Amino acid sequence: MKKWSLIKDEQKINLIRESWKYLNEILQILRQKAQVGVNLLELEEFTQSWLDKHWLKWAFKWFQWYPANLCLSVNDALVHSIPSDYILKQWDLLKIDMGVDYKWAISDSAISLVVWWDDKNPQAARLSKITKQALDHWLQYVEPWKQFIAFSQAVSDYVYSNGFKIIKNLTGHSVGDSIHEEPHIFNYPHKTMKKYRFSPWMVLALEPIVAQISQEVVEKPWIPWNLYTKKWDLWAHWEYTITITKDGFEILAWLEQ
Repeated sequence: MKKWSLIKDEQKINLIRESWKYLNEILQILRQKAQVGVNLLELEEFTQSWLDKHWLKWAFKWFQWYPANLCLSVNDALVHSIPSDYILKQWDLLKIDMGVDYKWAISDSAISLVVWWDDKNPQAARLSKITKQALDHWLQYVEPWKQFIAFSQAVSDYVYSNGFKIIKNLTGHSVGDSIHEEPHIFNYPHKTMKKYRFSPWMVLALEPIVAQISQEVVEKPWIPWNLYTKKWDLWAHWEYTITITKDGFEILAWLEQ
């Protein structure tokens, strides 16, 4: 029997807000540290030290045996990429995904950034911008009792209208008690989205995962966890943790571009 519930109580939501304060701080630091010449393992090691210093429990590490605190995905590498000894280069498109567990309350957020200057890789910068806008603009479809599919349709329409593609088999999810709870929240109008409606006190991680031309992922069996765009193209990722209120929603975890 799962320990988590789709509907959270007020105490849990307040703790998730506190969790976000820490998550926001570390993401801001990591964004500044992600410079040319930095080894991804350095970012992971810094994050572990930072968590220890603040007496925080990791949210990702050892979840389903994932071995790190961060997901650090560069260029065509997707979502849950294990930090490696890869050294960041000018114009890499880096995605940083992290969760913080504060007193058993978990927040989850992801950002995308072009290493060095956006204007040196305008395609990557635009991909990141459109991905975040897909999330920001279409939060208007998140309101009590509306079907999930309205949000999914809106995100999909915005992405495709701007010339990009949705990675179809990677999704958002519920969050709070565990880092990844059901249901899956697809970023396109998957039929299962008709079964769910936004309800007050839900806590959800909404995360468009957008590529230049791919809609599917591939695995490399010798690299556990890591996924890649099928056509080896760039992709971007932005993620907020939100809660549904009686008359709308509140963003609990996010970071400005």
